[in-house]
Amino acid sequence: MAGKEYLEAIRTELDSGRYQNRMGESLLRAFGYVRRRATAIQEINETLDELGLVAHPPITTEMPLKKPRIRFRLKSTDEATTTEVTYDLETPDANGLDSPFQDIEEQDTEDSDYNLPEPAFSISELASANTDVECISPNESIQTAYTTMLLRKFSQLVVADSSKPMQQDIKGIVSFHSMTMSLMNGNPNTVGDCIDKDVTIVQSDADLKSVVSQLSVKDVVLVVGRDKKLQGIVTAWDLAEEFAQLVDPFKRIGEIEERLRTLLKKRLGKEKVVKFLTDRGLSNDGSIAEIDELTMGELQRVLEAPPNWDALDLPLDRVVFIGDLDKARGYRNRLMHFRDPLDKAEMMQLTNFCDMVRVIQL
Repeated sequence: MAGKEYLEAIRTELDSGRYQNRMGESLLRAFGYVRRRATAIQEINETLDELGLVAHPPITTEMPLKKPRIRFRLKSTDEATTTEVTYDLETPDANGLDSPFQDIEEQDTEDSDYNLPEPAFSISELASANTDVECISPNESIQTAYTTMLLRKFSQLVVADSSKPMQQDIKGIVSFHSMTMSLMNGNPNTVGDCIDKDVTIVQSDADLKSVVSQLSVKDVVLVVGRDKKLQGIVTAWDLAEEFAQLVDPFKRIGEIEERLRTLLKKRLGKEKVVKFLTDRGLSNDGSIAEIDELTMGELQRVLEAPPNWDALDLPLDRVVFIGDLDKARGYRNRLMHFRDPLDKAEMMQLTNFCDMVRVIQL
C-alpha cells in the first residue's frame, strides 16, 4: 500500500465517524521511509494537505515513532475557524470504550491490518541527500571553482546555471580530479572546460544498497527529488560518516549486554535464569539454552524481577537501573532497524549507563 493509499484509508475511516491514529514509524513505512528526514516529512505533509487531513502531533522531524501515536482528524473547510478537536479520555464513549482510540490501539498495535512492507533503506534517509548543494556556472573560472572547493572543503561542485537546477539542467560536476585531467590535456580556463559529465543521478527513493555499489565506482552520486530538482549530493565519505555514527553506541550496547550476562552467570547461575524465563514464558523463542544467548529484553525481564535482583546483592536502586536498561534496549532496537541515530543527550545517557555497568564487580 502506497503512502497516499494509506492516508486515503484513514480518510475513509474518518468520514465514517471512526477515530484514527497510527504509530509514526508505520506512517513513515507506508511512504517507504525509515527515518524522519526532511524529504519524508515534506511528502507526508503534502499528501495530508491534499487529502484534507490534519495530524496531531504534527508530522515533523521530531514526531514520535511509537508513543504517543499520531492522531488524525479532518481539516475544516474554513481553516480560519478550525479548532483542535479534544476528547474526554476519562469518559467512556457510546461503545463503552475507555477512550475513542482504545479500539484502534488494541487491534492495531503494529498497524498489521495494512500489510505494510518493510521499506528499502533509500538514499534520502542520509542527511547529505537532503542538504543544499553548492553549484557553479560553467562560465566561471577554474580559479573560482578551486578557491570555492578549498574554502568549503568540498571535493567537487555541481555544474549548473542555477542554484536549484532541475535534473535535465545539470551539466555534470567539476572536481580536483577533473581539473587535473583537463590541465594534463590542454589549457582550460573555465569550469566548462573541466566538466566531468559522467555523473550518476538517482532519485531520492533509490535503494541505498544499489547506490553503495555505484559509489564504489564513482566518488559521488547526485540526488534529485520527485520533482526532478537537485536536493542533495552523496559521497563515499558521507556514507562512511553516517555508518560511523552507529559504531560507538553499538559498542557500548554490546558491552552492557555482555557484562550483564556475565553478572547473571556468576551470581544467579544458568539453571535459575533459564528456569525463570521458561516458567514465565518470557523467552523470545520459548527456549534458552545458555545465558550467552539472552537478548537485552530477556536480560531486562530477569533483572527486573525483585527476587532475582535481591539475589544479585547490588548497591543500586532496581527501579532506576531497570529504567535506564529499558532505554538502552530501546536504543538498541532503533539502531538495529537503522532508524534515527542517537542524539547527544541519548548518547550521553547510554554512555553513563555503560560506565555504571562497568563498575559492577563481576
